[in-house]
This record gives sequence, C-alpha cells and structure tokens, in this order.
Amino acid sequence: MTAKKFIDTRGLSAFRTWVNSINGKVMFFSSEGSKSKYGVPVVPLPGVDDSYPPQKKSFMMLKYMHDHFIENYEWFVRADDDVFIKGDKLEKFLRSINSSKPQFIGQAGVGKQEELGMLSLTATENFCMGGPGMIFSRETLRRMAPYVGDCLANLYTTHEDVEIGRCVRKYAGIQCTWAYEMQHILYQNYKEDQGSFKKSLKSTEVENAVSLHPVKEPVYLFRIQNYFQSTKILHLHHKELLLQRDIHLIDELLGSPGYTFNVNRLALLPSLTKYRPSEADDVISWDFMTKPIFSHHHNNPKRGLEGSLSSAIDDVINQIMQLVNKNARQRGRTLDFKEILYGYKRVNPLFGADYILDLLLIYRKHKGRKMTVPVRRHAYVQQSFTEVEFKEEIPTYELHSNMGAKVLHLFRKFAVGEEQKTVYDKRQEKINFVMPLSGRLKIFERFMRNFEDIFLKTGENVKLHVVLFNSEHERGEDMALEKSISLLQQYQNKYSENSVEIIQASGAFSRGRGLELGAARCSSDSLLFLVDVDIVMTRYVLNRIRLNTKQGSQVYFPIVFSQYYPLTVCHGNVNHCDCHNQECFINPQDFSEETGYWRQFGFGITAMYRSDMLAVGGFDLSIQGWGKEDVDLYQKFIESNMTIVRSVDIGMTHAFHEIICDSHLDPAQFIMCKGSRAQSYGSHSYLSKNVYNTDTLLSQNEKFILNVNS
Repeated sequence: MTAKKFIDTRGLSAFRTWVNSINGKVMFFSSEGSKSKYGVPVVPLPGVDDSYPPQKKSFMMLKYMHDHFIENYEWFVRADDDVFIKGDKLEKFLRSINSSKPQFIGQAGVGKQEELGMLSLTATENFCMGGPGMIFSRETLRRMAPYVGDCLANLYTTHEDVEIGRCVRKYAGIQCTWAYEMQHILYQNYKEDQGSFKKSLKSTEVENAVSLHPVKEPVYLFRIQNYFQSTKILHLHHKELLLQRDIHLIDELLGSPGYTFNVNRLALLPSLTKYRPSEADDVISWDFMTKPIFSHHHNNPKRGLEGSLSSAIDDVINQIMQLVNKNARQRGRTLDFKEILYGYKRVNPLFGADYILDLLLIYRKHKGRKMTVPVRRHAYVQQSFTEVEFKEEIPTYELHSNMGAKVLHLFRKFAVGEEQKTVYDKRQEKINFVMPLSGRLKIFERFMRNFEDIFLKTGENVKLHVVLFNSEHERGEDMALEKSISLLQQYQNKYSENSVEIIQASGAFSRGRGLELGAARCSSDSLLFLVDVDIVMTRYVLNRIRLNTKQGSQVYFPIVFSQYYPLTVCHGNVNHCDCHNQECFINPQDFSEETGYWRQFGFGITAMYRSDMLAVGGFDLSIQGWGKEDVDLYQKFIESNMTIVRSVDIGMTHAFHEIICDSHLDPAQFIMCKGSRAQSYGSHSYLSKNVYNTDTLLSQNEKFILNVNS
C-alpha cells in the first residue's frame, strides 16, 4: 500500500530490490489516477484518495485481491511501502502452514500505552500491526472480503490496522496470531522508529526476520538488498566448501585411486595444523587480543582493533552463537554472548583465518530448574578461504590523465552551493611547495633535479618557496647557503621567478618557523604542500594533493615510504639498489619490506590551504630543532572540525639520510628522534638475523637475562 507521491520513490526502490525475490505477484495499491513513470505495477483504486489514515484504501485493496486473485494464490500479504521483505524466507515460512484453514498472521498489537481502553478492544482481543505486514490465508480473505463495505461503515478508530483486525475477527472468526516469535519474523525496528536501518545490519534480528520495517529512505532498500545478496554469496561459498569436503570424504571411503596425492585444499576439514612449516621463518605468528591487539610484526605492536578485524570478529561470534543455540529449544537452554576475555588470531594465506577465543557466555536454563549463570568456553574457529574469484577491468593507468576529470565534469550539474567548483578546475589548481632548508647542499641538489624533471620541465602549475636559514653554523659548512642561493637563481633564470622563490631566514633552524615564513608569502586561498628536502616525488602526487584537499573542510596527510640505511639493504642484495662508484642508492619506487617502511607516525609532509592553516593556529614557533612541530599541527587539525585524509601515497619516498639527535633537544623531541633513527637502521628480519649471527651480541643478551632473573 502506497501513495501517489511515493510510487516512484519508495515504490520504485522496492520494485527494483526485494520484489524480484517474491514467488508470486506484487502490486502497488494507490489512490485513483495514480501511475508510475518507471513501470512500477500500480493499481489505482477507484474512489480512493491519499488521505490519512488510509482506512478505505486498505480495505479496498483487500477486496481487489479477493475479486481478482482469490483462486490463483494461497496467501495474500498486505504491507506498507517502507518495508523490505525477503521472498525466499517468506515462502519457506508460509509453506510450513496450512493455507486451507483461516489464518491471520502478523505481529500482534494492542495499542500504545496511552491508547489502552480507547480502541474498543477487550483484554483478549488484538490486531495485526500493518507496517511489517499482515498475512491472510485464502480462506480468511474469502470470509471477510464480502463484508468490507459493512466494516467501512462501522469504524471505531482512525487506525486502519485495528479496523482490519476487527473486521477479520467479526467475519472470519479468528484474530491475529499471539505467537511471541512473530515480533522476530515480521520485525519492527523500534531502535530506529523513524529510521531506515542505517546502523549495522549484522544482527540476529535482521538475519532471521522475514520482513524489516520501517525503511523511510528509499535508497537504504538498496543497501539492505546488497547486504543480503552478499550474505547469500557467503552461504553459497560455505555450501561449496562443505560439498568439497563431502566429495573428499567419499573418495577416501571408496579408496579412489590418487585421492591422497591430489587433495584439494578446500576439502581439508577445519584444523589449526593444516599448514606445517618446514623452517623457522615459515612459522605464522599469532596476534594476542584483549581490549587492544598485540603483534610483533606490526610497526605499532600495541594498537586498537581495526574496523575490518572488529567486523570479522563480530561475524565469527554471530556464527558461533548460532551453532551453539541451534537446538536450544530441544535442549531447554540458551547461551548468550557476553564478551571476549582474550583471544589469538592469525591469517594463513592458503587456508584462512584462525581464531582461538576465550568467551564469557551467559547460560540460561529454561527446562526443569531454571537458572542463569556465567560460563567460560574456549572456541577454536577457522574461517576457510574458498577459490579465488576475480574480474578483469581496463587498466586505468593507461588512460589519459585528464580523461577522468572530463568524465567527472559531466556531473557538475548535480553540485550545489560552494561545491560547484568542478574536479576539472581542481586539477589545474596551483600548488605552492614550501620547504625550509639549512645546509645539506648535496641532498638539495638532488631534490631540485627531481623537482625540475617532473614539474618544471613539464610545465606543471606549481611554485617552490625555499626558506634558507642563515645561521652561524651553516656559514661554515662549505658555503652551503651561498651555493644554495646560486643554485636557486639558476632555476629562476631558466624558468622565471614565478616558479621558484628564495626566502632567507636568520637564526637557528626551526622547521615550523620556516614553513610559516614560506606560507606567509601565499594568499589565504593558496593550496600549500609542506615538503622536506629528502622527499623524492613522481608527477602523480599533484592530482592526489589537489583532490584530497578541500578549502575549509579537508586536509591531506600522506603516509610516505621511508627508506632504510642503504648499507643494510644493499649488502649482499643489489637487486634493490643502484650502485655507482662504490656508492649505493635504493630505488625510490621499491616499496618492499627489505627496503623501507611506511612512515605511519610521520606527519611532516602535508597539504592544506593557507586559510585552514591559519584557522587552527599554524605551527608552534616555540619548538626548536628536530621534530614535534608536525605532530602539534596534526593534533590541532584533529581537534578542529576538519576532515583528515590519511593514506599511503606511492608517489612520495623519503630517501635515507643519517639522523643526528642532539642531546640538548627537548626530552620529548629527543625520544622521538631516537625512535625515528632506530626505525631507519633496517628491517626487523635483517636486524634479527644479524643479532642471531653475532655471538657477542647473543652472549650479552644472555648475561642481561641472567642479571634480570637473579
């Protein structure tokens, strides 16, 4: 049942989602003169309007179903247009009930608390709530439909579902089912009374329900449809897995030749010992879980549960509880999940994800002596992988760089207000590179060669602002300041001063002050990219800088790849390196674990608008020397209403340089500096092998352990 204004919104969404799952006929009943522009099967009821409450509409649609389809169908369902119905579950449910008898099935209601005694219902009378659906057997409709006119002429309330229940009770001699389970079968979402199931759909109620109500926003019908299609795919994969195991078991029982030599990995039964490592390095380690998760192979050994892992564990718990409560009614007990006390998890890329969980459950006994007690159970779970499935797509990297922008330009008419600035315009926006520098001439020359090759020679819309510090220390460093100025002047003469700007600063080097000086030369609407001299870039970073920043709402903090010490990487393994004249450099596009790590704790490289930088207060100019100023700015953006885009960027590589930590630094800066230096020595596997292969280090470690234990 719908209204004229909802036919091509709610009605159309239902028609394109759950209606296709119904093994029968679905029609949308509306007022006289109603029709759809998109082929929704509408029945305009003569003499019926869209006035609320829709009592006449509700009764007339039942009469229409009786007059046109009474001999063609066993069951008739009346529901609102903001419902989602699972056709397969509905059919399975109704097949289990005798349709030749008068049946009136729904979620029983007696009215709201404030309406009790005002609906002309006795203490033993009820009605079926209209929203999640009323189900009539053929016999029920046959008995009550001829008296629809009489029921309409004797209305006691304004509630159409109450009056239909009264009519069925009077002329069919039955009333709505009192069954407790109906509130779970035809599910009314009281948690989101005016919502649309916007929260997580991973719940027992949603999974087991036949209908879900209400879905006020039509677009969420597609979300629900997509979720149930994905769960159906999972069930089919699981069924395939069980069939593979059955085939393997039958082959084994029949003694089929060759079955022991060609065992499909999908056919193996769940086990934590499917994979047997042949070497120590092949052992797959476990992560330990309590509130946080602990793992030795992660850059952050103690961290909170990631969203993907949390979702996976929720799925595992739901499946465990479904299994343990499968025969709960026959056993007279149920187990409810309380919490995970601790657990272990690992992922085997060949077989699946393994979990060992210590669960706290609530045991509820319903038969005999009733009791409720907490119990602990260990669960050994394996989420088995199935065969790999993939779909080939056109490689996007072969397309012209502006093609995507031109396609997106077509959608500019959908923009409103300030968002009318198109993606195409955004890709042409000027980027102001701001870089403070003190000494380091050789590294600066490399940076300028890289900047020239990918930005200046190609005519990109960029400008480099270099802030040179003129400190007493740097004056004696082989004339680094004078040579840096001379180098920049050469680029100015070659590409004009609009491409490169020289800014001189006095006093001790301060990265925060240098960035502020460079940013001050730009207007408030300028897009800034704060960069270090050690960064090696590709031309693709420009689009990411532009598209990941929005003035007044979004800033970009890329995660760059930081290289290890070249001597540790290139020693005995030149595949990762380019070596010339006994000097080796790591390939900046080699992102393997042996060559470096993603600097997830680095916030110094960032893109933002000058106005946004000013809005949060900019850099703390009291911070001198190495580090901390970037963390302070990042914290300011977190505390603001700005959105932070934090993502790996393969177009930026932090080339290795020796880190010197001044003992006179602020204690927090000194600790951060030492941590960064230690992180850059080499990979964990390389360092651990060196320790194990160095007897003096091993003996020192043994002495330390003995001293601690004594």
